[in-house]
Parts: sequence; C-alpha cells; structure tokens
Amino acid sequence: MAVGIRMILLIAVIGIIVSALQVFIWRLSKEKAFFKYIPTIVFLIVTVVCLIKAIWFSTGMEDLAYFITALLAFGVLVISLITGIIIDLVARANKQNYL
Repeated sequence: MAVGIRMILLIAVIGIIVSALQVFIWRLSKEKAFFKYIPTIVFLIVTVVCLIKAIWFSTGMEDLAYFITALLAFGVLVISLITGIIIDLVARANKQNYL
C-alpha cells in the first residue's frame, strides 16, 4: 500500500473517531455551540506546536517526524472543523423545523 494512501486512511480513521467524540460532546453539552469545537481547538494547538518544534527546535530527522505529525493533526483538524459546521447546520435546520 502506498504511503500517501496509508496517511489518508490514518487521517480518515482518526477523523471519524474525533467526529464521533464531537457529536457526543455536543449531545452532552445540551447542544451549546462552543463545546463541540474543543477538539478542533486542541488539534489546532497540536498542529502549531508541532510546526514550531519542527522548524526551530529540532535536530537531525526529528523535524521530519514533527512535520508529519503536524500534517496528520492538520488533516484531523479540517475534518473536525467540517463536522462542527455540519452539526451547526443540522441543529439550525432542526430548530427551524420546530418553529
């Protein structure tokens, strides 16, 4: 299996798990808007920290590992952000149907 396909598959699997976690958090938080974006914020922080570590504070091949970790975290960040937006759109549509 090609490396790119494995990386995309890994991002998709982690993204599905994070999306399920987001829906669970949203349901527990009484459908408040902010709490479902907590995984997105966490992955944004992880991405930024890994990029900073890869660019300025790594030696040897360590920077490549941090860059790949940043790519994985960014992919999951995008999936998490899309999931949060979809949850907002579905909640808004459901709210309009009840009125």
